[in-house]
Amino acid sequence: MVRRGVLAATFAGLAMLAPVAAQAAPAFKSAPVAASEVGTLESQIFTGQGSAIGSGKKALKLAMDYALQSAAVAGYVESQCVTTYSRTYAHGGGYFTANVVISCTR
Repeated sequence: MVRRGVLAATFAGLAMLAPVAAQAAPAFKSAPVAASEVGTLESQIFTGQGSAIGSGKKALKLAMDYALQSAAVAGYVESQCVTTYSRTYAHGGGYFTANVVISCTR
């Protein structure tokens, strides 16, 4: 009986701490907060791939468009993004592919 009472008291004490722990945990999907409120900026990396026949520039533009489209879906605007990597590959026969990586910060 004493053991059961001790366990009940222990679980009751833990139950009182549970709401505090839940409040301390960060939310998974929280609303955007201004950097001045938190002191840190949010950054994400997006990639894009493109292919084209006849022009490496066209493949690179398609890759950039796909990366920027992914960033827009995540809530970034083009002015918040910088290109961190871009490469165009010539495969012969006028076929080109390109990869782009952009980093966006808000």
